[in-house]
Amino acid sequence: MKRKKRHADRLSTLPDEMLQHILSHLRSQEAVQTSLLSHRWRDVYAGVPVVDLLDPKSGRNKQEQLVCFDQQVTGAILCKSPGTPISTFRLNAFSPPRDLLDQWILIAVSSGVEEIDVKLRYLHCSKRRLCPFGSSNKASADFDQHEQKSYVKTQHHLFGCPTLRCLRLANWTLDLPPGGVAMSATLDTLCLARIMDPKDQLQQLLSSCPHLTHLTLQECLSLTDITVTSARLKTFAMICCHHARRVELSSHRLQLLQYKGGLLPHNSLFKLADHAGAVALKIEICQDLSDQESREFSPATELIKGCTKLAHLHLSFHPSVARCGIFFTYALPCLQHLRQLGLQCWFRDGTDVWAVAALLGDTENLEVLSLFLLGPETPKEVDTWYWSDRESDTEPEDGGGDGVDYSSQVTDGFWPTHIRCLDDKLRRINIRNYRGLQLEKILAKFLLSKAAALEEFSVTLTAGRSQNKSKIAKELRSWRLNHHTGVTVNRC
Repeated sequence: MKRKKRHADRLSTLPDEMLQHILSHLRSQEAVQTSLLSHRWRDVYAGVPVVDLLDPKSGRNKQEQLVCFDQQVTGAILCKSPGTPISTFRLNAFSPPRDLLDQWILIAVSSGVEEIDVKLRYLHCSKRRLCPFGSSNKASADFDQHEQKSYVKTQHHLFGCPTLRCLRLANWTLDLPPGGVAMSATLDTLCLARIMDPKDQLQQLLSSCPHLTHLTLQECLSLTDITVTSARLKTFAMICCHHARRVELSSHRLQLLQYKGGLLPHNSLFKLADHAGAVALKIEICQDLSDQESREFSPATELIKGCTKLAHLHLSFHPSVARCGIFFTYALPCLQHLRQLGLQCWFRDGTDVWAVAALLGDTENLEVLSLFLLGPETPKEVDTWYWSDRESDTEPEDGGGDGVDYSSQVTDGFWPTHIRCLDDKLRRINIRNYRGLQLEKILAKFLLSKAAALEEFSVTLTAGRSQNKSKIAKELRSWRLNHHTGVTVNRC
């Protein structure tokens, strides 16, 4: 009887440098736990050039104080083996001691850090969005009175680090050195979220970053009139900076522009050095557009039309794709290079479903369609580097879940006459937050039964529909015109 061969531990045979690279993608606490695996792994974590820790405390439970996050951070820094730099310093911290926070960042800067990502949280600070268009009666684009002067000031040595390539800060008070700022020529990524700026120093900071490639400004209330002079800027995102009046981007290399806020003003919010050069555009209007006149949409449509080389477009409509989407159909025929279209919307009746098809009728070269369906169960946004402070806004009931039979509205003459991209261009369709409601089924059936060249049709179910995964997949496959189309149904 042959003995079964013992499987070799091939992972442990890798060199330390490769193992440390693998561990650098874990949080520091998880990387340290690998020292318990075997003698081989005992000291590997000490050579990982990353400090990445999340403080679990919220300040609402006294027992949380047993978790000494301050010691965890200090230990993660001091446990590094001699000669190991801290290339990445990433913290999500709840009210850390200011003297310790200053020491941590100073050590990272002295070590030659390349990425600093520090998000702070405070006990008495509001978690609402800084947006005047929320459903709450407290909706406002300004900080609450009790929050004024409560955020930690930025340390001056942050702005003199010669090795820094990426700086991400959330929930700080901007405080620049009195003698001016000399940002590193290597800094190419700057992301600021919920930054208090009592001295109006934001423009000074941006002007001191001559080689910025990626810039994100979120809920920065001091942003009114700014100029970004970096000639290398490729991506610019402005999210809920509701006091902004004028943004000038001098770069001729701009590729991606993202805007989230109210309707664009008629005096043109953005002044772009190379309007036509942008290849990706994302516009999310968080303002209720129910009572807006058609002329109020013209600044947004003109922005879209000016990006003549646009390949990727994402639009978010509030409250109805039928009410808002029709105004964007005038811009889409100008976009001959458009290949990917994303729509964030919800369906309240048959006209919303028709409006999606009408938008497709003006995108003859479209290859990828992504739908993000909203409703009472709005999908959560991925928590990236910034402090996500969404209100729990309630959306109207949608999708045919109100007991009304919409099938009688959908006849042969209901749909637009001809949608060219469905003939031979559209290759992939993605639908998120799919619940299998009647209006959603009507649109899914129409797309599957008309898209002759479709290669992939993918839906992601809401949490409450996961048990019907097999049934929904079978139904979707039965509607295919092209039986080679792959249909996948994913759980939320």
